[in-house]
Amino acid sequence: MNLTLPPLLDHDLGEYKDELLQLLPRFFIPRLQDKPQDPIMDALRIERESKTFRHEESPPKLVITGVKAQESPQDFLGDDPTFFWERAAKEGVRFQSQIRSWDSLRPSFSQVASPGPFLSEQSDSTFAAARYYVNPLLQDPAWQLSHVSMREFSISIQNILVGNSSSLYRWESLSETFVIPSTADGKKVFLVIGGKDDVLMQSFTNRFLTIGSLLRRLHIFTDDLRRRSRTEHQSIHSFAHALSTCIENIRLRLSKFPARTPLNTSALFLSHEEFKDELEAIASLCGRSLDCGPSEYPAFPSQPEVLLSRIYDQLQYHFERASAPSVRAMLAHIFTVTSGDYLQTISRSVGYYGSFATNRPKSTFIPSGLDLGDDDDQEDGESVSSDNIEGFPNFISSDASEILIRARKSLKFLSTAQPDHHLLQSSASRRRVAWFWSDEEVSAAWNSKNDLVDLSDAVEKSASVSRSDSDGGTDSGLLGQFKVFSLEPGTHFPPSAQGAETTLQSFLENFPLHLSLLTPTLSHLSNLVLSPLITHCTSVSGALISLLLSPESHLHLHSHLVLLRSYLLLTLPAFTRRLQAALFSDSDDWNFEGSTVRAMAKSTHNGKTVSGESTAQWAVGLGLGLAERDSWPPGGSDLSYYLRTVIVDSLESVLDVTGRDSVESSEGRRRIFAEAEFRLGFVIRDLPAGSGRERWLNPSSIEALDFLLLDYKPPPPLDVVITPDVLSKHQRIFSFTLRLLRVQNALAALFRMTRESQLFPILTSANNLLLRFRFLAQSFVSVIASHVPDVAVRGNVDPFLTRLTPGTFTDVFELANAYSDVMDDVLSACLLRSSQRTAGDALRGCMELALDLCVLAGDRKRGRVEEHAAMSLLEDLHTSFVGRWIRW
Repeated sequence: MNLTLPPLLDHDLGEYKDELLQLLPRFFIPRLQDKPQDPIMDALRIERESKTFRHEESPPKLVITGVKAQESPQDFLGDDPTFFWERAAKEGVRFQSQIRSWDSLRPSFSQVASPGPFLSEQSDSTFAAARYYVNPLLQDPAWQLSHVSMREFSISIQNILVGNSSSLYRWESLSETFVIPSTADGKKVFLVIGGKDDVLMQSFTNRFLTIGSLLRRLHIFTDDLRRRSRTEHQSIHSFAHALSTCIENIRLRLSKFPARTPLNTSALFLSHEEFKDELEAIASLCGRSLDCGPSEYPAFPSQPEVLLSRIYDQLQYHFERASAPSVRAMLAHIFTVTSGDYLQTISRSVGYYGSFATNRPKSTFIPSGLDLGDDDDQEDGESVSSDNIEGFPNFISSDASEILIRARKSLKFLSTAQPDHHLLQSSASRRRVAWFWSDEEVSAAWNSKNDLVDLSDAVEKSASVSRSDSDGGTDSGLLGQFKVFSLEPGTHFPPSAQGAETTLQSFLENFPLHLSLLTPTLSHLSNLVLSPLITHCTSVSGALISLLLSPESHLHLHSHLVLLRSYLLLTLPAFTRRLQAALFSDSDDWNFEGSTVRAMAKSTHNGKTVSGESTAQWAVGLGLGLAERDSWPPGGSDLSYYLRTVIVDSLESVLDVTGRDSVESSEGRRRIFAEAEFRLGFVIRDLPAGSGRERWLNPSSIEALDFLLLDYKPPPPLDVVITPDVLSKHQRIFSFTLRLLRVQNALAALFRMTRESQLFPILTSANNLLLRFRFLAQSFVSVIASHVPDVAVRGNVDPFLTRLTPGTFTDVFELANAYSDVMDDVLSACLLRSSQRTAGDALRGCMELALDLCVLAGDRKRGRVEEHAAMSLLEDLHTSFVGRWIRW
């Protein structure tokens, strides 16, 4: 079977032989010529021919794209350069990707060319494909890769930012952080997010995980603070309230996370830096930073002073390093709210608001470090104001702390001395002590430091006045009660009642970018904030010292100190003579009874005669009536009999010394001297339990009268100056002076014993040595006896009394310290300080040897010691006395 096919073409093929397109090669190899080759020229020619070929083959839409930077448009567009832009405007620029890779074969590959030649400027999937090809991930059997879309990751981040778990991250209570949960078979999960770079996304994710973890930690910490006992100080609860308000504010701002995708990761990363800084600062303040786990959390302080110091230090740190304004504003709000109750507590403790409630429990208004103490609680150190200044927060300087402590004590004394003083009355002109930050408030406080009214109160009052003026005045009838319904919602509330969130937002908006130029540092600002309180404290201290220096007051300090100088320091001659007559005797008769009827009656009652002899040693220099019972110390009834009128009989002499006319013209000073009989009195000190007990029990010892003291009971406000420590210094000088008077009377008795007869009739050399020894001892004691009252006492006390004028001392505690220093100077002049032990022991040793000389002479007078035995004792005493005198 023959099959005939129709012809393919009706026309002759010769017609189309010239119309077929010539298939040219995509490359060519130039033919080598039989001549020397020029490689440089050949390379330029090949490059020009290849460019011309590519231009001819390029489609019209890609002409512009194919142009390279080193080519000129005139090579293929003619001489007119404007034709290039006209053609580009007509045809439109359509960039197409020139990347040739296996990934470009997929249908979803974007054919749009990238703006640049770098891989990082390509699409996310292209860049990820190239990155995984160049740097493939190592396969770890303990890890599992999990690919997450950007949308799912965005939803997860939104939940984390408000402190909640998500589908990708879970809250772990053990470490209190957000972590990626493991798989069911225990493998760890590594997230690959939308083709993004793993390192970049890890850094991007860490910021949001940090924000969410810190927010969750602070929320747990706030709940713990709220569950604390009600016995905590109010500052702790204020801190918890301020902290929860700030956390809620941050949470509300974080809830505005953008929901659109794809996310601008760089902008989102930078926009959340502010939240991260705020939370890190607050977490560092609370001890909940991510650097430590729950088991390493530091103990949070419960004392308000420590808490406020911690907040202040953090705030000062961020001001010094110029942290973000939002961080400083947030910490400043927490510090302002927390310190409010503490400042009010301190203000009430010093009577700033005019109410000093001494009957209320201390815990209701006195913080730790400001305990008022009991009425009889005084310091026994060198200073009367040695309170622990560390009990105050750091923003209160040491000088301000000292002023507050002294004002608190002065207020207690002032309320006792003069309860109706004007400083103890309430005053509405005193502004509320609180922190302020704006330039307007700082300027107002600077211009009127003393009489500044609270700025917030002034704003509120002016607003209420303007509202009342706009309403046509205040209506007192029934219609006026419905005026509140005509106002806008919320305008009738004060600023403090508008909600914590509103107050915080207003505080953050009005917080200055930097501190005022008047107060460039926090320490300057704290001084300005506390300035009205310090001024009030200075006024309280000045009021008390003015009262104590007023001659019209019964608390006139000058008169009381004159009594102390006259009696306890034995500078009043009348009192000294009466005291000597009662306690001492310079008679050479050992049977002398003081010419008292009571002594004669005692002698008769005990079956003794006046001329009766006693076998006991003669305590030369003591009044024989004291040692009558042959026991020492004497009984209280005997002492009270001999000393019953010593103080009262000498009071008239005090009036002559101080000026009788001035005393009688002042009611207060008359009261002082009228009460002196009851405030002055002799007391008997308990016997020591150590080695010095036997010396107290020996009447011949120089320490025989150390059990007797003269005490003074100052009125209650004056016990801040005349403290027990100051009185103990007076009593040390009183005991030393009694020893000196004892030796003086003993030497006077020795003079009488050796005036008419010789104690050593046989041994002439011993008698001469006795006379020389008596002269040396008499000269030594006479110099000391004239030095103590005139130089040591009056030389120091009298100049101080002349300084007791208004304006010399800032407060009563400075005066008390000055008087304590004066008494130290008196002790130093008498060689009674512990630092003068060597010289003081030499002085007291000389006095004791002089008394031993008198006792030896008394025994020789009575014949109780043989002449030869007494001579050896006399020589030993003389040698010791001269040796001590030389060393002294």
